[in-house]
Amino acid sequence: MTMLRFSAAVLFFLLSALFSHSAEAVFLFCNKTQNTIETAFGYREQIVWISEGWWQIQPGQCARVFNKPLTQRFYFYFGRVLSPPSADGEPPLTWGGKYRFCVDKKAFRIEGDSYCLERGFQEKGFQEVDVGPNRRDYTLNFEDGSSR
Repeated sequence: MTMLRFSAAVLFFLLSALFSHSAEAVFLFCNKTQNTIETAFGYREQIVWISEGWWQIQPGQCARVFNKPLTQRFYFYFGRVLSPPSADGEPPLTWGGKYRFCVDKKAFRIEGDSYCLERGFQEKGFQEVDVGPNRRDYTLNFEDGSSR
């Protein structure tokens, strides 16, 4: 009888681990380029805009940038290749857009998207991504030639 209880406990633990892992909500950034990239993430929490960064992601790797349920339809991102300009003076590849968020030179979590410079931050244009309605997980792939 003891062995049966032990087996049942092990089975319960394994099933719990399996299902709790699959139930996690996550937003992933994946680097499909051949270069190391640095990324930032923007989102709305209640009525406050939040920006967070920097995640350095090696080629072929992914980073979890948001570990909460996706409660919004739209999220925002900025990314850049961490390499010097090319020999012909071409700047490194970036992914951005028209939505302004505050960023810092070092790792950051900033509340609010206004008065960035006055608060001692920089301002970057982030790109919007529509994750669709009722989405739990989302993966954004950074790819060569896909900058905006």
